[in-house]
Amino acid sequence: MRRRDRSSSSSTASDDDSQYETDLTSVDDDTDEGDDVSDTEMTEAECFTAKHARPPEYYRTHAEEVNKSEVVQIDYAPKTRKQMDRLKEQWWQHCTFLGRDPIQTFKSITTGDLSSFFRWKLDQTQGKDGRKLRGTKEESSLDTYWKHFLQVYNEVMERNMDGKITRQMHEVLRQLAKEYGLGNSPRDKCPMDVYDVTTVLQTTLTMTEKMFKIGRSRIQTVAFFQGGFITANRPEALLNLQYKHIVVTLLRDPKGGPHRVLLEWTYEFTKTFLGPKAPNTFPIPEILYDPSLILSPHAFYLGLMFADKVFSIPELTPENIYDLDIRPGCNSLPVPQKPQKADVYVFRRCVSTPTGYTVSDDPLPDYTVRSDLKKAGEISGFKQVVMPYRTRYGSGAAFNKDGTISDALQNMIMKHADMGTFLNHYLPRRITADTQAIVRGMAPQDEIMQAACRMSRWLDPDRPWRLTTEQSSSVNMDPQIQKLVRQQAKLKGKASRQDKYNQLGKDIRNARQRLRRALRDHIRESWDREQAERDIQLQLSGVKFSDQVKTTLKRSPERTPQHNQLIESVLSLPGSSLEEEARRRSAAINAIIAYCHVLEGETPRVQRKRSSTSHLPSVESRKAADSLDKALEAAKVSVYKEKRPTVCFVCLGNKELPIGERIQSFYTPGDLSKHFKRKHLRRVKQGECIKCDLCQITLNNKMQWQRHAYDVHGIVSQSVATGTWVDLVNAATLDSARSDSGK
Repeated sequence: MRRRDRSSSSSTASDDDSQYETDLTSVDDDTDEGDDVSDTEMTEAECFTAKHARPPEYYRTHAEEVNKSEVVQIDYAPKTRKQMDRLKEQWWQHCTFLGRDPIQTFKSITTGDLSSFFRWKLDQTQGKDGRKLRGTKEESSLDTYWKHFLQVYNEVMERNMDGKITRQMHEVLRQLAKEYGLGNSPRDKCPMDVYDVTTVLQTTLTMTEKMFKIGRSRIQTVAFFQGGFITANRPEALLNLQYKHIVVTLLRDPKGGPHRVLLEWTYEFTKTFLGPKAPNTFPIPEILYDPSLILSPHAFYLGLMFADKVFSIPELTPENIYDLDIRPGCNSLPVPQKPQKADVYVFRRCVSTPTGYTVSDDPLPDYTVRSDLKKAGEISGFKQVVMPYRTRYGSGAAFNKDGTISDALQNMIMKHADMGTFLNHYLPRRITADTQAIVRGMAPQDEIMQAACRMSRWLDPDRPWRLTTEQSSSVNMDPQIQKLVRQQAKLKGKASRQDKYNQLGKDIRNARQRLRRALRDHIRESWDREQAERDIQLQLSGVKFSDQVKTTLKRSPERTPQHNQLIESVLSLPGSSLEEEARRRSAAINAIIAYCHVLEGETPRVQRKRSSTSHLPSVESRKAADSLDKALEAAKVSVYKEKRPTVCFVCLGNKELPIGERIQSFYTPGDLSKHFKRKHLRRVKQGECIKCDLCQITLNNKMQWQRHAYDVHGIVSQSVATGTWVDLVNAATLDSARSDSGK
């Protein structure tokens, strides 16, 4: 098939295009075999007399169905469509507020109408259901609103807005931004280099201030951040990774060294709205004698694969995978996987059950991993927000700086059309070159420049990331809170005003949360200046900082033995021989496998004076007297002997929980009832059977479980308190009668 003559279609085409006289597409030939006449050369009479597969009514009906379907309406990405729908809804609200018809206003729209609408939008303080809006802070957000409004106008009116109005609106938007004090600072694009990533990964692995409910979630967060840093992929592509996209191979070293474990990741889900893009495959060879396995994807991804039993050979273990050999004449040995595991997501959601947590088959949501990384960054002491795109910025900057990666390869890795995308949206505006040394003809101070431009420059482990008890309680003195509390107190005990009473309680909680968030942000923003003043004044008074460097990891009582084993194996030093290095990696993988099934529990809250105690004795008394086993037995006795115990029998019977959470004692029996309803009872699904691990019996439904908790373990739930046990007692009696008749 020859290309058409392009001279008739474009008068600006270059003469050099003649060298591309090739087949650009693979078009199936629909002519009969041996017939040299194409369908475009058929006469009009031949078209009417030719045989057709379907009648003309079929094609007419099909055309009408397509025109009425959503196919012709979906021409924007889902996120863009969501913003457009929201802006269109606000335009309707604005016109309704002014008593005008939205469509007629569109037809006769003026610059004043547009200015009035955007001024009204900036004045809004409440959204749906009376929820307080965060408000518009940046001028760039106002420009985005204008861009989406033009899209809405084009969609509704089926034509573009008048050019004169659009030019006038640029000045109107600038004036609005100035009047409302909107900022015009560019988005912070501070990249994360290997030092920054290592700091976050170590904090994620070791921290107890933030718990992950189940150990696999902690492992997933580390593996996710590793994958983003190595491949510079977008978060959506990373989260949609399935086991069919991972290939594990034993590769022969061309230089005669030991065989290497090779991981190959193929990412197929990168901005596919405008059509699928060719997937990128990243071969990741194993690094022998890696200084720290915290950056080794082989340890964490192999650990996840072994934990999920992905490999088809049951006898394969982390130990013997490093003992495998490659047949002579071959250069690689693939490690086969089970076909039924191909569509299983690598990163999966943690869901709650009546007795704890488990991992579902659903992919991990984007907001979950963003929240976990943000919290890890705050606990590490970073000033900037740690988010997945930081690694994309950092990896892109490393690719751009490396001399072995061309512009074409960088664009392919990052899925950019050209280098302009990286220059305008990724390259940080902080100059990373030592311009002083360059213009003076001196050797650049590369390490100093790297230290000056990385995120860890502002690292401060003492930077507060949550409020203290006193700071949290201080918001109760706010006049707005006191006013709402007085209003709620007047309605207490009035049954006719119960709805208003509950709404005021919700308003008080929301107001406290906003004030606490604002106080926390203020403390963090002023920390650098205030702490610098304290440090300087302290040194000027003659006090010197200690030069002692932390070389050992502090053991926390909140960590389980499995957690300590995980940390020690991942942060272990390289072996002195190949055998020791193989044992080191196998130990790390085994620790990761074991930790995937550990229940961590909830994140501990800031303890108040009226906090829960524990049957676990203090550290001093433990050393002198009772052991953990005795404390556990004492807690078991209390849930059977005490009329209203303060230990949860569900948590006590869960052997996967840390010992401290199993024997936790609440302040009052009422607090235990709240815990039972909030953490266990509300998670029971319709018709689900629940097992009491302490009594080793299975309850058929939620109501029987409530009755068992009341009769055997002394926990009063809401149904008991309100006296609605008639149906339950009757059902239990009926079941007992059926059981007796069966015997």
